Amino acid sequence: MTKKLTPAQRHRQAALAQKEVTNITAGPNQAYRMLQLKLREDKQALKSKQSIQAKIELKRELVGHYDEWINATLNAGKGDQDNLLTTLMLWHIDIGGFERALDIAEYAMKHKITMPDAHQRTLATVVAEEIAETAKKLATSDEITDEQIAQVLRASNITAEADMPDQVRAKLARQVGELTEPTNPVFALDNFQTALKFDENSGVKGSIKRLEKQLKEQKVPEPELAPEPIKEKAVPEEEKAVPEPDLSEQSDENNS
Repeated sequence: MTKKLTPAQRHRQAALAQKEVTNITAGPNQAYRMLQLKLREDKQALKSKQSIQAKIELKRELVGHYDEWINATLNAGKGDQDNLLTTLMLWHIDIGGFERALDIAEYAMKHKITMPDAHQRTLATVVAEEIAETAKKLATSDEITDEQIAQVLRASNITAEADMPDQVRAKLARQVGELTEPTNPVFALDNFQTALKFDENSGVKGSIKRLEKQLKEQKVPEPELAPEPIKEKAVPEEEKAVPEPDLSEQSDENNS
């Protein structure tokens, strides 16, 4: 298990990280070399684990050691190629730390930082695909939180203009649709349709059909127009003024 740092050690590490990151363009420096060695050791520890879940739990323990370096890089970094940073981005995705991972991803995309050579995918492709797959696992086990769902939508937004395989874009769109269907079926349907547009085999046809039917049934019928009020028939002026009978004349006739 990784030894936890004391507050004093964390403060010293933060100060060193800030100083070293500011001078990173001068070449590999002491703090960075030490972190690279630490990362190498951590990777060896991960290789010793056969269980995927065990690897995830170990990464959850390990990532805290690099927090001050990440903070300093995001705040004062100059955008140099940094395989340490992109590796930590992946680790944060693996443990469900989407917000931290996407903070790194936005910095990396802004400065056009690429993935290490071992990865054949672009950084945006990695972000979209790994976020989608991890979110799916969390949702399947009913462990995903509202905050994580919000970050999945953020991943969709920040990678929207990036070039990536159609299948990857469809995978992320499908996941966004599945996560938002309970609360926003209209938005979910739009994402399912996007997934189908980019990949006919994305597995969303049934979802589209179901949602279209659901939304059609839920559509509120338009209110019927109220009948127009019956207009009173106009009465001619001559009918309106009917002269009253002269009762005095009738009385004279009766007395004659």
